[in-house]
Amino acid sequence: MESLVAKLKIAPNTSRIKSSRIEFEFMYACKYLNASIFEPFIEEDDCFDQQDKWRFLASLKENFDNAKKRGAQQTVIKKGRCELCSIGALTYEFWAHRSTPEFAYVIRWENDQLKDIYACNASSGWSTSNSRIKRYY
Repeated sequence: MESLVAKLKIAPNTSRIKSSRIEFEFMYACKYLNASIFEPFIEEDDCFDQQDKWRFLASLKENFDNAKKRGAQQTVIKKGRCELCSIGALTYEFWAHRSTPEFAYVIRWENDQLKDIYACNASSGWSTSNSRIKRYY
């Protein structure tokens, strides 16, 4: 069972300092829409969003490419809350020039260690924007 958990998440022996560095570099990569910034800071056996390193980086790049197609050159980070699968969990929303976030992620910590980074498709930024729009129509 432990080997399965280790395969799905970041290595369990990751230090607080290394975990913090991974989180920082992830946020920096998202801000500048550049997955190659994040790649050197994760190990081959680290898994995020139930994906191996390379699949996770590919999905991250896809989010960045979609944001760039919509005209984003970089993003601003705002905190939100998950409103669906991890209700109430802190999310990091990445905003550009639109009235909704370009994408959002949950960064899950447990016992001072980074455990997972996964996409949130129901962060509060989307519902807040939708409620503002509905008020005017």
